[in-house]
Amino acid sequence: MTNKIFLRLLMVFTLLSGLSACKEKKVTLKAFPKAWYLNQPPVIVFENLRESGVKKIVFKIDESVGGGAKVSDTVVLPGRMGLRLGKHEITFVFTFDDGSKQNIKRRFTLFASEPPVKWDYELIAEYPHDTEAFTQGLEFEGDTLYESTGQYGKSSLRKVDFTTGKVIRKYAFDDNVFAEGLTVWNDSIVVLTWQNKKGFVFDKTFNRLGEFAYDNSKEGWGLCHNDSLIFKSDGTEKIWILDPETLKEKDYFNVYTHKHKIKRINELEWVEGRIFTNIWMKNALAVIRPETGEVEAVIDLSDLLKKVKKHPALDVLNGIAYHKQRGTIFVTGKNWDKLFEIKVFQTEKTE
Repeated sequence: MTNKIFLRLLMVFTLLSGLSACKEKKVTLKAFPKAWYLNQPPVIVFENLRESGVKKIVFKIDESVGGGAKVSDTVVLPGRMGLRLGKHEITFVFTFDDGSKQNIKRRFTLFASEPPVKWDYELIAEYPHDTEAFTQGLEFEGDTLYESTGQYGKSSLRKVDFTTGKVIRKYAFDDNVFAEGLTVWNDSIVVLTWQNKKGFVFDKTFNRLGEFAYDNSKEGWGLCHNDSLIFKSDGTEKIWILDPETLKEKDYFNVYTHKHKIKRINELEWVEGRIFTNIWMKNALAVIRPETGEVEAVIDLSDLLKKVKKHPALDVLNGIAYHKQRGTIFVTGKNWDKLFEIKVFQTEKTE
């Protein structure tokens, strides 16, 4: 009996010793920034690394980006890790000299490194615009202006003479379709719908060629393109990258400033390597770097609203069309009576 009691006491002592050793080896996190900034290495401070016998540190972010870190109480991660702006989770794995491991997880948000600059504009000209046009998409091909309009029972695709506001050609959507943004890709016109979870493809005489389903995004808001890709907004902070041949969503990036994510991204326009966008319910444009999703600049257009005729159906600023040959941008709004031609230029940094 005495031997059995002694063995049991020995086992308890051994277990407690092991737990004590584990506690001695535990690494604690002293400082962790919840806000990270693009291309600026975050500094993270731990305690008890050397005392605990840590031999190796590895980290993984969102199960996709990872690497090793020098064994030190202060860990400086690489500045460029290919992360998109937005929310992430990082896991640190510490390996001790006896082979045991400990994990520490934390969440953080990656922001733009610099505040956006303020760009100003010069008003070049004003043109008539149909007050029945609930403008969703606006895009030039040469001097030809294409426009898509929304609302159930009123949605349309239009070819417009921008100098007079006259509608040259019009396609009326079915009453159950709420049309959204458009873009002209080669010989076709791609038009989104708001909550029908699909878009349509037309030729330039407005014959419907087909349709496509949204993959991961739930809604359609705005469209634009460069020479090789189509970009799509869905009303969140995301801009989706579409394969122009299949119209499948290949990837996305998030749009952020140095402080905030930018929600309700609406109409899009590609302008000399940047994406200009309307933010729904804001009388301003944001200028986005498509490589990162950073908001590079903002353009306050609230003065234009003062030049528009007031009437019951008047709605918010929406519609951006870049005229490449003129080097100017055309903007309007939902049910506005005017289309404005402006030229933008950089001024100063915002606060």
